[in-house]
Amino acid sequence: MNNSDTEKLINRLRQLPEFEPPSTIVAEVMRRVRPARPSLWQRFFTYLARPHHITLRPVPLFAMTVVMAAVFWLGMVTGNNRVQPLNQPEQVSVVEKALQNPQASFLAGRGLMAAGLVEEALPLLRNASFSAPDNPEYAYWEGLCYWANGMPAKERTSYMRGIGSSPDTIPILLNLGHNLLEQKEFSAALLQYNRTLSIDPREQTALYNSGLIYNLQQDSENEITAWKTYLHHYRSGKNSYRAVRRLNNLNDFSYRSYQLGNRKIILSQSALLGLQSAEETHHEIEILADSLRRDPRLQLDIVFFHENDALTARKNAILLKKHILAAVGEKERKRVRLSWFGEKETVQTSNGNYQPRESLLLFGRRNFNQEKETKI
Repeated sequence: MNNSDTEKLINRLRQLPEFEPPSTIVAEVMRRVRPARPSLWQRFFTYLARPHHITLRPVPLFAMTVVMAAVFWLGMVTGNNRVQPLNQPEQVSVVEKALQNPQASFLAGRGLMAAGLVEEALPLLRNASFSAPDNPEYAYWEGLCYWANGMPAKERTSYMRGIGSSPDTIPILLNLGHNLLEQKEFSAALLQYNRTLSIDPREQTALYNSGLIYNLQQDSENEITAWKTYLHHYRSGKNSYRAVRRLNNLNDFSYRSYQLGNRKIILSQSALLGLQSAEETHHEIEILADSLRRDPRLQLDIVFFHENDALTARKNAILLKKHILAAVGEKERKRVRLSWFGEKETVQTSNGNYQPRESLLLFGRRNFNQEKETKI
């Protein structure tokens, strides 16, 4: 950091409320928030006369708390081992001292970012990262601050430095992938997401963004695999329903979304059609059973389709109902209704109509006449 950057930072920070840590910070803060104590009579009269209400502003309160904590920490760090030159008054400011200590620079920079002062935070975080190049946390926050300041090239450099010292740090790998994806460098971004998934195969953002990249690259085969892997782990949230929609638009109905009463759920159609393991099939049946338990008025309709084979469709429908009743009890038999057809189902997608050879349709409606209370 050159002298002009240092002076600019010092002048900018001087515009903030000043605190002199650590010895006088408590007294200074208390002086600002607690005026001279009035007499008992004045306090009693003021209490009766004023309206009583409470106003909280969480964001400014949090930001100011973080800044105060950072400033206090600066005082703790820079106040120790202070040496005054012989016959000379001490002229070194707290900020100048902070620039000589990576941890102090880092904490002060984090505090400024929390206060929304990303431009002022950048020199401090940059100083911390360069002073301690083996600390991946410093590189991560330096890159994040570059991103907040709209400097993607330098953001990427920070992440690369962090990966160089700590190759398995998932937050840095992810952010580097995001940076590359935003710059439309799809293959390079995919490489970072794959590195992330090699460390944590369930990392949600890496799974979803991998599918997006394959979509942008028009690689249908790998895109289908990516969406199926994502849905194997995650069935709730807007991204899960987007993944189902994208998968179905590729004419793959391994997973489908169904509306059961007031709930919308995602199920593995492959598992319910008997194409998956018994464990996976049991998992899907338990989801259906849980829907019946949650809503005593829900009536479940199950419809099986099988091209030119109504007997197989009927057999599969009866078997699925048997498994559901085993989970919820025979008393719920009337709430599960079956239908079957020896033909293909027509499914509408964004690419037109599609007819899978074998499929399953589920829908639920609430029966308000069931168990209706009668009063005399």
